[in-house]
Amino acid sequence: MKLFQLHYFCTACLYRNITRAAEALHVSQPSVSLAIQALESEFDVPLLDREARGFVLTPDGEYLYREGQALLKRSNAITDMMAERKRLGAAVMRFGATPMAGAGITQKLYRTLGGDGGSLSVHLVEGGRPRLLRMIDEDLLDFALMPVNCLSPEKYGVFELSRKEVVLCVSAASPIAKLKRLESPAQLADVPLALFDDKYFFTSLVLDYFKRFGQSPRIVCYAEQIYTVLDFVLSGAAAAFLCRPLNAGRPDVVEIPLAEPMALQTGFVWKKSSPRIAELEREIERLAGELKAKK
Repeated sequence: MKLFQLHYFCTACLYRNITRAAEALHVSQPSVSLAIQALESEFDVPLLDREARGFVLTPDGEYLYREGQALLKRSNAITDMMAERKRLGAAVMRFGATPMAGAGITQKLYRTLGGDGGSLSVHLVEGGRPRLLRMIDEDLLDFALMPVNCLSPEKYGVFELSRKEVVLCVSAASPIAKLKRLESPAQLADVPLALFDDKYFFTSLVLDYFKRFGQSPRIVCYAEQIYTVLDFVLSGAAAAFLCRPLNAGRPDVVEIPLAEPMALQTGFVWKKSSPRIAELEREIERLAGELKAKK
């Protein structure tokens, strides 16, 4: 089995149509058909039940589609990681930040490190907490600015910088804008929500809040950037959970506190077994002091 064959097969499964899959892959229709036939021949099982207007998956096809998606996702992650290894290998200082934790701080941190025209070679990686932790584990990042909730104290060094209150943000014109506080997520049963992409820790924090009350959120958007989430709020298209300091001074956004308080703890994280551990701890204490002085 070759990865490109699996990729063609999974794309065909996604569209449930070989012609549309070929268009999406920018290859010929016979190329997709031949890849699927090669898989069927190799495994000696039918993967598709062909129909006049497309196909349906056989039980073996369903299994291969499910497992193939996981394998292709892992392959893409390895490709991305190898690219990061090449890009970051020569950097003198490598740090990461998540969007929520780094908002309003990342540029200060970059300048404090000497990346603003200084002699220090600084590389910044932005992404979700799982990705940044994996890069710290593999010594691709020296440290990162991220949520520090529920991190292993045996594995990671943590220097907490702040605890930001999580609130529900809605447009001033929203029907629920007059709520004094959110007693339960059940009050949001008919309210569309904009969330960050589910690869970010902040989103898992919000989803856990719903689970504790046995509720399911009505999600209409997963976004990568905080500005996209705020656009949904400002337009009245959705509500969003955000950290309180990000919305200060915005009369068009109403912040509704939660009856059950929730906070995002943010800070610096590094691997305790890093070969640069002594240097890192000294540098992080210095950076934390300078960042707090610039507030």
